Amino acid sequence: MTKLAETTPKFWDVVFSLKTFAAAMLALWIGLMANLPNPYWSVAAVYIVAHPLSGATTSKGFYRLIGTIIGGAVTVVFVPHLVNSPEILTLAIGLWMGLCLVISLLDGTPRSYLFMLAGYTVAIASFAVVQAPETTFDYALGRVEEIAVGIICAAVVNRLVFPRHSGPVLVGRIDNWLRDGSKLAVASMRGEGDSPEFRRDRQRLAADTLELRNLTTHVAYDTSSIRNVAPLLHVLQQRMVAVLPIISSLHDVLLLKPGEGEKPWHPAVQQLLDEVCDWLQSGENLTEERRTVFLRLIEEIDRHSRDASTWGELLPFNLSARIRDLVQIWSDCLTLKQDISSGSRHSLRWRRYDAHLKGRPMHRDYGMALLSGFSSFLATCVATALWVASGWAQGSAAAMMAGIFCCIFATMDDPVPVIRKFNCLLMVVIAAAFVFEFALLPLVNGFMPLVLVLGLFLVPAGMLLVIPSQFLLGMVLCVNLPNMLMLQSHLTLDFPSFANANLATVLGIVIAAVVTSIVRSVGAEWSVRRLVKAGWSDIVLATERRPGRYRREHMNRLLLRMIDRIGMMAPRLALIPDADVAKVDLLRDLRNGMNTIDLQQYRAKLPAPCREAVDEVLDGVGAHYRALSNKTRDTVEHIDERLLAAIDKAIATIIENGSPAVARRPRIALVALRFNLFPKAPPFVLPPLPQLEFAQAA
Repeated sequence: MTKLAETTPKFWDVVFSLKTFAAAMLALWIGLMANLPNPYWSVAAVYIVAHPLSGATTSKGFYRLIGTIIGGAVTVVFVPHLVNSPEILTLAIGLWMGLCLVISLLDGTPRSYLFMLAGYTVAIASFAVVQAPETTFDYALGRVEEIAVGIICAAVVNRLVFPRHSGPVLVGRIDNWLRDGSKLAVASMRGEGDSPEFRRDRQRLAADTLELRNLTTHVAYDTSSIRNVAPLLHVLQQRMVAVLPIISSLHDVLLLKPGEGEKPWHPAVQQLLDEVCDWLQSGENLTEERRTVFLRLIEEIDRHSRDASTWGELLPFNLSARIRDLVQIWSDCLTLKQDISSGSRHSLRWRRYDAHLKGRPMHRDYGMALLSGFSSFLATCVATALWVASGWAQGSAAAMMAGIFCCIFATMDDPVPVIRKFNCLLMVVIAAAFVFEFALLPLVNGFMPLVLVLGLFLVPAGMLLVIPSQFLLGMVLCVNLPNMLMLQSHLTLDFPSFANANLATVLGIVIAAVVTSIVRSVGAEWSVRRLVKAGWSDIVLATERRPGRYRREHMNRLLLRMIDRIGMMAPRLALIPDADVAKVDLLRDLRNGMNTIDLQQYRAKLPAPCREAVDEVLDGVGAHYRALSNKTRDTVEHIDERLLAAIDKAIATIIENGSPAVARRPRIALVALRFNLFPKAPPFVLPPLPQLEFAQAA
């Protein structure tokens, strides 16, 4: 029943399909009236940029238009100058497409669509005019005009007819995220989060922040009331990202809470947990009365832990610090959500790692981007070589489609199964196009009858575009049928051309699948392992002592990049639940990176003995993560023994030599590193205070 409900079109799905079909027919009519050479491209453009949200349609359309213009300009440069050297022209087209694909993959935002279009537009236009290079400019200009007509029609119809704005959708997603985040935080503080589902929920929230980031891009092109609050949205996303490692930290600290028969923590700890849980569940912003209660309890815990003599007394000190961060960040999240909805402005509380970054740092996989670009280049060259060697007049379609399909599915780990599925679905469209071309369209006389005939196919197919599980089928049907029919002002019944063009298209997709499978297809486990190693490499960099490196923005960069990776891992981990790499907790590693940077920030203020002890810890953390990356288990165990001893020595040295004001944050970071890296290690017992005083006097 659930699957049936997910695949059944709803009322607004029908409205969306009707709107999109109307925009497509308007674009076709304009193309026919303006006597554009290939008006069916306008129809395809409408369906390519179609989106239920009007802002998303506009942004996709804008990026597609700019990419098409750039691609058209490059075509005008390439073809006339290189047409007499087919080998060099092929290399130029392939290299350009590969370069644009690499840039697109490294960009990682909705804007990446622009670079991809700039790449494969050159292939589409260049291979089409290589037999008549004198028509290059007219052909490129015509394509830009036809794409522009389709985009403008799609944007105008979507904005004027039952528009759905991105703003309210974004606010709703933020509400859902905050509701789920508060449930996760409460479960952590009440000791209910020790389960695989708990970890999956944290990963899902990380993935949701990536979706919110992409939706924020579309809001700038929207007409809703929140289109001008992009800076607030970015700050809110930074706060949402910062919540996740804190929730993870609270969960791990509370696992070490004393059991029956052990010395309990100070009563203020449980009071603070209960008060914060009540506040999170209320969904209300932080009042001055609640803030006073929280501060009183936190100060009471800190005062009691200041003279800690056992490991069990040190942990509440860390717990209160994390709860303080959680309260400040969550209060900021609620305030920012209110400001985004109302347009007001309020001051924020949490500034610990706040930084004004020019762009959001994200994970970039240069290796996979280069492999994807190379596969696009290679597929284009292979298909072109087959075309030239065979002398096949329609072979240009194979060369064109080979590179394009390497680009379209380049974000997937293993796109080969999807490319194969696309090819199978394309066979269905070819059969439908054959029926339309040679059975139905000869009976049509006039534009309105043509609209009615096309509507029988495109309106039902358009509904599939809104259903995630059926999106690929909808896209294959809606985009390819108009192109295969080559809708123009007159009907051309040429079966050999029809068969050859479609056969070349299928062959091009087969070449793309074969080249991709050889060059860059990888499994989900391989990708997750690569993401994990990238995170570990960032932590190793954080342990290096370089002047001026560890300011606020560096903490923020690490935080955002690691959450980006966790969000990218979430859908992949669902495919490999039993793999060893699925057991890696990258959020815990992120916390280790943050604690490492904390030590870097405060080490310069520490006395010389403390600084030397902290440096040993930093070296040990770097060695630990380097050994993990190199898969040297024996070495890791040996390094960890020394690292645990170094952390214990650093804690004792800081308490012995550091003033309370200077030592507070480094001590929190060291204690956190100890229970993050060695949760099963024997409790650390601090040296007795008289011995510390004697050593200090000496």
